[in-house]
Amino acid sequence: MNTIKRIDFGFRRMGMVCLLLTEIFLASCSSAPEPQPELSKEEIRQDSDRFFQKMEREEGAQSPSSK
Repeated sequence: MNTIKRIDFGFRRMGMVCLLLTEIFLASCSSAPEPQPELSKEEIRQDSDRFFQKMEREEGAQSPSSK
């Protein structure tokens, strides 16, 4: 009989732990995300220029090896 009480207590304890973890998870996910700052047109242009320059360098590096 004592073993049954211990098993029952273990299940109750496990249930409380699961409930607590669920509440913590839901509370942490409920906040709204922070808004991202808007980029100016100049920042977007600089980023795209850097990207295209990087692509040109990579294409230049690949061309001689492929011949």
